[in-house]
Amino acid sequence: MTQTSQSNITASIDFDFQGQNFKPSIRIDLHTIMLKKQPIQHLYDLLAASIGLDAYRHEYDVMVLQEIYFSEPSGLACEFCLDGNLDFDGFITAWQQQQILIAIQPIAQRHLNISDLSQHRDIQNALMESYKTGQGKTRPIA
Repeated sequence: MTQTSQSNITASIDFDFQGQNFKPSIRIDLHTIMLKKQPIQHLYDLLAASIGLDAYRHEYDVMVLQEIYFSEPSGLACEFCLDGNLDFDGFITAWQQQQILIAIQPIAQRHLNISDLSQHRDIQNALMESYKTGQGKTRPIA
């Protein structure tokens, strides 16, 4: 797992408005979406912008009633895309875990001479819990 691992996916919608068919489709870098802390609903804005719509158009109102179809996943997204659906909550959890591992792996290498934490699950779990505690995301065990 490297800091440059990419998670991309294609997001598409197919909808009709007043006899006209619209098929916006965009390639999304999920890593960037996560870093910007954008909700999945933001994809509707990106899809609309890709075909020149804004939130004040009636076409936009019809578009947001449709489900987004996801395809062509890469990286971590492959594990969470199935039959046009994206388990975004599952992706978020896995992405956050991946980011923690990226942060703690150099510490394990430097202080414990461990180049692959996945081979030492107990140490990996301890370092991850320590990291989360330091971030205020969990309470330390008394």
